[in-house]
Amino acid sequence: MLKTKIYLLFALLISSAFALEAQIVPVTTSDYGLMGYPITIRYQKYATDTNFAKKEQKQSFIDDYQMTFNENRRLVQRQHFISGNKDRYTVFTYDNVTRDLLKEELFEANGKIVSTINHKYGYLGRVEEVVTVEYPASLGGANKMVSKQTYKWNAKGQLSEYSVFGDYAAREKTIEYYYGPQDSLIYTLTTYGFNKNVEKTTYKRDFKHHLIEMTAFRNDQQIRRETYDLNDDFLVIGKKVYNGKNKLTLDYTYTYDEHKYMLSEIAKDKKNKWAIEYYYKYDKDKYFNWTKKTTYDGWEPKYIETRAITYSDKDHFYQDLRDADQKKVILDKGKAPATLQYQEDTKGRLD
Repeated sequence: MLKTKIYLLFALLISSAFALEAQIVPVTTSDYGLMGYPITIRYQKYATDTNFAKKEQKQSFIDDYQMTFNENRRLVQRQHFISGNKDRYTVFTYDNVTRDLLKEELFEANGKIVSTINHKYGYLGRVEEVVTVEYPASLGGANKMVSKQTYKWNAKGQLSEYSVFGDYAAREKTIEYYYGPQDSLIYTLTTYGFNKNVEKTTYKRDFKHHLIEMTAFRNDQQIRRETYDLNDDFLVIGKKVYNGKNKLTLDYTYTYDEHKYMLSEIAKDKKNKWAIEYYYKYDKDKYFNWTKKTTYDGWEPKYIETRAITYSDKDHFYQDLRDADQKKVILDKGKAPATLQYQEDTKGRLD
């Protein structure tokens, strides 16, 4: 799943005004780039053998879990497996009307609670606070706050400050967000609870406000700079990475298929020699969701990921496309009229 997350980070860099640290947990099928109405997804990732005859055999699972979604396409449970046996699982609870995520609860396989993450919302459904509490056996199962994240928003509804407080100083930091023309994020300032470093990240955008350059400084000294080339779909097709002395260290190129899945990732070093060479092959179902993904390191298969997806009886694939184009929300059948009216009135922020 790491590569999928990396792709999402690129998308966030290009389209979002929020820094990556402040992103909320992905809980909808669209957060995972899924079409249709998936109900369960069993995800497995394993390393391949370098022996060609064995490359399709599962040598060792790197990750193995199953996600379950409800009819509103919200994640309600993530069940982890070890050696094919059920292990820890997380249960997600939502507001019945707004669909906002309220709580994440992590349990042992025997049902004993491990931790809870509670989400608190304020004006217009903007998240204000996320608190993580653990129940360690060393304290007899008593609750112990591990971290608290707080969010502040400006009058335009943009994130202005994100802070993390923890049970020890290494967890603590604060990020301030500053905006410029057309309300685009132009820089952030990050301070820490465990040292006196001040980090500044600046952003440059093109005429359509898509990110084309990001530069990171620590105590006014550049530590990294990245520039991005975009295609007509605003996907990153090129990235150059520079060090603190503004010397080019890596030059990336990326290609994608017709469904915007990454096909190749090539990076050359400062001597123009190939440093990274990854290729990706996909099998897809009728909704164009991938069910098998093979990662090649050069010519050799390195990882295989599979997704066994079951779908709801709802067959709204093309309606999904239509509603996405018209920015409409598919209303849930069987809801009370008052709830349906609420969804109509707030459809701009439901999905």
